[in-house]
Order: sequence, then structure tokens, then C-alpha cells
Amino acid sequence: MLRVFVPESQRDGSRIRITGAELRHLRALRLGRGARVLVFDDRGNEHAARIERLSDRAAEVLILVTHRPERESPFDLVLAPALLKGTKMDVVVEKATEIGVRRIAPVICRNGVATGARIERWQRIALAAAKQCGRTTLPAVDPPCALADVVRHPWSGLRLLAWEGEREHTLGALPGHATAAVVVVGPEGGFAPEEAEDARAHGFATLALGPRVLRAETAAIVAAALCQHRWGDLSPVARLR
Repeated sequence: MLRVFVPESQRDGSRIRITGAELRHLRALRLGRGARVLVFDDRGNEHAARIERLSDRAAEVLILVTHRPERESPFDLVLAPALLKGTKMDVVVEKATEIGVRRIAPVICRNGVATGARIERWQRIALAAAKQCGRTTLPAVDPPCALADVVRHPWSGLRLLAWEGEREHTLGALPGHATAAVVVVGPEGGFAPEEAEDARAHGFATLALGPRVLRAETAAIVAAALCQHRWGDLSPVARLR
């Protein structure tokens, strides 16, 4: 069944008004009056609904059943990947959304080669990924920010920096229980030693992701997945906590 995202503000009682890109999606699939859809909002609700009216400007659906499915990770994970070139950043945003990251905060680093921000594109990719994987909230996507500012931000929880120069410390050396973390991952050229030291000076723990050298986009996805496995809902024992 088609899933569409509509903010709670477009709900009026038992009816929801669908416009814009989501309306175009309905029309592209030739869905008409009587068709069933799933609508999720920005409050964690998911509505089974039926199309009542459809025009060029809007669709109106009637809510049949409302649920609050538990598909969001209890772990508040911020992924701060280095700004990457072209479709590499697209892949990171898509996969981070599927993994359950709550916020994506692109970072500008000394050895990075990418320039420019494509915030609206990344938000569309995050929305499409959330619809596909069944998420009930959308991750925030921030404008790119300098690494020096990111490491000085008052993040809650653990502060982690995945660094190819780290040879000893891994996630296994960190506490077994955590409720939040930010993990910063470097660019194609890696972090400069001075950047890693600056992060350490501001409370970040540097970590190795494994014995092999990973591409920047792979490292970002792996870092997010490892965090969700250790502290989030990708662990085999997550449902027992």
C-alpha cells in the first residue's frame, strides 16, 4: 500500500488534505476515489485512509484507523558525515534514514573535496527513504557546518569521531548503555591530525571502524549501523531491553 507523508497541520478531524509532491505521486499511480493509502505525519502517527476526493489541486482522504507503530529507534543518533561529492552524499542520506538516524549534520573538513549544499534534494531523499522503510518520523537534515563548529556544539550523549588514524579504540571500549550520540565521519582524504586532536580536546572519543580502509560513504553508513547495533534497535537483544 502506498505510504505518503502529510504534516499533522493538514489534518482536520478524520480527514486529511494532500497537496504538492504527494498529490502528484497519487496521480502518477492513477489512484482514484476509494483507493486505500497509508498516511504518516510529523507526530509519529500512521493512518490507514481512503481517498474520498481527488482533483488537480488536492486530494482528501478519510482516516479509517490510526496507529502509532514502534518503528523508531530509542537511540537518539546524530550522524555528522563529511560533505561528499555528488551521489555519494545522496547514498549516505538514504541509508542513514533507513538505519534510523534522527539527524544528519553534514560537516565541512580540511581534506574534503565537495562544495555546495543540496539541502532540498537531501530532504527529498530522506522522505523517500522514510516512506520506503516504514519510518514514522523524518530525520532532520542540517546545512553543512565547519568541523570546528560541530565539535564545539553542546551535543547530548556520547561524542564520537571515526578516524583512520586511530589504531586501538573501537565501539567496544565505550559504555554498553547509552541513549544518545553524535558520530562524525571524515571525507575522502580523511581527517587531518589537527582536526582529530581538536575534536578530542572538546570531548570526542576517536574510534577505529575496523582493520580495512573504507570509502567515506561506506564509513558513514557503517558507523551509523554499528551505533544502532550497540545502543539502538538493530541489536538482536534490542527488544528485550
